[in-house]
Amino acid sequence: MNLRLLLLLWSLVAAPLARTQSPAVPLFPTDSRDDSALKSAAAKLRESGALVPEATLTSQLTRTNCTLTLPGPRKSRLSGRELWAAARAAHIRIGWNFLCTRCNNWHLDLAGGYAITKDGAVATCHHVVKRPANFKEGALVAADEDGRVFPVIEVLAANARADACILRVAAKDLKPLPLNTDVAPGDRCFCFSDPLSQRGYFSDGIVNRFLARHPNNSTNAPPVTRLNVTTDWAPGSSGSAVLDEFGNAIGHVTTITTLPHLPAKSGEADKGKTPERTLITLHEAVGAKDVLALIQKPGKR
Repeated sequence: MNLRLLLLLWSLVAAPLARTQSPAVPLFPTDSRDDSALKSAAAKLRESGALVPEATLTSQLTRTNCTLTLPGPRKSRLSGRELWAAARAAHIRIGWNFLCTRCNNWHLDLAGGYAITKDGAVATCHHVVKRPANFKEGALVAADEDGRVFPVIEVLAANARADACILRVAAKDLKPLPLNTDVAPGDRCFCFSDPLSQRGYFSDGIVNRFLARHPNNSTNAPPVTRLNVTTDWAPGSSGSAVLDEFGNAIGHVTTITTLPHLPAKSGEADKGKTPERTLITLHEAVGAKDVLALIQKPGKR
């Protein structure tokens, strides 16, 4: 049997396997087809003049509060499937569509975010909206899990120390997550994100602890509150929501830190040695209270 016939038979056998999933469950590609479609959609927005210039958006990062009407926290526990569906529906990828100074090509560099109102308010990390080092020109864009790409039309509020930012995207039918600050160590939590470009990765864990973090090791200002959790993430997950078992956002991904086992100190010869192995990986999240701190209720000043 020749190779061509073998490949044909394999395709006939393998194709039905991709159709055996529930219609509501997507199959994520492991190649670049998804990104290529998003790049094409972003290019169309750029060519149509729909994207807001970088200078306009970055100048709005000085805004410290906005007025939004948020959905109230959910009170009923959700099943694993329901939590996955809620996390995925609210997940909004945020990033720069930019012309690179190194290769003179247009790139699309997306991280995470999550809808907090139906009419386009999206929370993410402040560092997600920081323009890339090799940036020449471009704009922020957003994409949902249905492959729709939207312009980011406004920065509503931001706090660099807390690593929290709220954007407005050009969408009116988002599926928001309520925000919830009633969380304690031992509570279950969940995260839907794209670690290292691995699309649609959903994991669960618990809240480990709360910690006081001094950004940039500065003690001149009060520390910000962080959560350590055991859900999984990696670069590319920043800004993605961390959910409780009711489907509320209790925070969002900010950093990942590996703590190594260091060589024993036996003298000058040990200086500069490479750590032997990683003993623990810490996943750190911005708390929902720092997102809520950027929001005023309607009618309040």
